[in-house]
Amino acid sequence: MIIRRNVVVSEDDNRYSKKFVNPVIPDGYRHVTGTDWKTGFQIERITDGSLFEFVPVGCLKSNGTLDGTNFNEKFGRRRFYPDNSDELGEEPIHGTMNLLWNQLQSVREYGGFYVSCAISRSKALKPISIPGRQPWTMVDFDHAMYLARNFEPKKDFSSHLLFGAEYDSILEWLIESGKMTSQEVTEQCDCISYGRIYDGNIMGFGTIAEWTQEKAIKGTKAKPAVRGTTLKMDGTTNPLAWRQETQKYIKRPYIGFRVALFIPIV
Repeated sequence: MIIRRNVVVSEDDNRYSKKFVNPVIPDGYRHVTGTDWKTGFQIERITDGSLFEFVPVGCLKSNGTLDGTNFNEKFGRRRFYPDNSDELGEEPIHGTMNLLWNQLQSVREYGGFYVSCAISRSKALKPISIPGRQPWTMVDFDHAMYLARNFEPKKDFSSHLLFGAEYDSILEWLIESGKMTSQEVTEQCDCISYGRIYDGNIMGFGTIAEWTQEKAIKGTKAKPAVRGTTLKMDGTTNPLAWRQETQKYIKRPYIGFRVALFIPIV
């Protein structure tokens, strides 16, 4: 069941609807803040207060890619470092049973998707999305996948570990909305200030690095990609667009994860 508020939204001839101006609200959630999709539309899971923010993909430029070759999608990975041949990761997207393919259809239908803040733990050691909590780190890739997949147990919609296509779409939104500059996204970052990107934003990018389902490429190697900032040996930090191949069994105190919701088309 999907709750929709009454509004007439005009459609154009592109593949992404303009329903992002009036985000859908899944059953079991309620709108809590943000009266305008431009300034941050947030919903709360009624059972535990977990917060999610809507990413209005439908308003973005069509400069993303899903196949690594064609950059004609609003939803997709971005080449933030054009001079780096290994910079762009990969995410296979084919077949109706492919979760990324299904998420693409959902994003096109609803004009966007919901993303959590960095996942933390409840007192019952369950994953929750509450801003300001200590992020759940020291998890390897498989454990992060498991926790993200089981965050939302409902049958009519689900949750998953962020895809690179989602991570980059979020960064593109932050740039296009003027909340951050391209330079701030791609160059060495100030973790503290980036963790508070703007008032009302629950995402808190810049506090930790994050596991994604994307595969980072270095020559002929393909390993799970960790995205975002980490403190380097020289005391500087990696930028938000940073992508690094990492062994899937690695656990680090600076690597966490976040969750995206999949809302089926009804």
